[in-house]
Amino acid sequence: MLNAKSSSVLAVETSTSACSVALLHQGQEYIQHEILPQKHAHRVLEMVNQVIEEAGIKPNEIDLLAFGEGPGAFTGIRIASGVIQGLALGWDKPVLAVSSLLAMAEKVFSQQEPLEDTEWCAILDARMKEVYILRGKYILQTKELIADQPLMISPEQLKSFLPKNKSCIGVGDIKEIYPELVDYFEHWYEALPEAVSIARIAQNNDQDATNLKQEIPNPLYLRNHIADTIEERKNKVK
Repeated sequence: MLNAKSSSVLAVETSTSACSVALLHQGQEYIQHEILPQKHAHRVLEMVNQVIEEAGIKPNEIDLLAFGEGPGAFTGIRIASGVIQGLALGWDKPVLAVSSLLAMAEKVFSQQEPLEDTEWCAILDARMKEVYILRGKYILQTKELIADQPLMISPEQLKSFLPKNKSCIGVGDIKEIYPELVDYFEHWYEALPEAVSIARIAQNNDQDATNLKQEIPNPLYLRNHIADTIEERKNKVK
């Protein structure tokens, strides 16, 4: 296990319209974050090089690689996964997949610590009149984020997943498309997943990282049949 306080972590997050890369090294954070709908593949490797150059280090000084596993845009989470796996093979580094929804919760609690244990819910627009959600709790004593399993549900189903007394805080990107859902929360924070949060979570959980020779972390897909299989395509042609 690496020393979480001293380990250097490079993270990529591309599950939404944001293209984000971050490097944690010797207590410093080097961040590249841009809103680039459908242009992640053109910029992400350049952003990786930028944070490494800003830190003034070489790839062999990086201890751990991490990526936002989703849920999110099908192409986006494949880009983050593919880039990090490629770097891991080339640099011989361990990899950790981190929930993109959990990363949004991390951002909220890293900026403002509550005075007590607090329930939270991270939500991303999943398109097709559905949302991705992850519900969890921030434990004040240990400063730990614990979470349930991520789900994809309709906006109408959301209320049944939340405390009845509106004590839950929310974070996500649904304020414009589903403004009525924001009213379910005591506090709402509009945000997208960021690589720096992915990196922080990975740094604190580096014992869970794996070498690609042992296991290949995969993106998280919650929608079935995102793309047709080859056989399904053949059947459609007939």
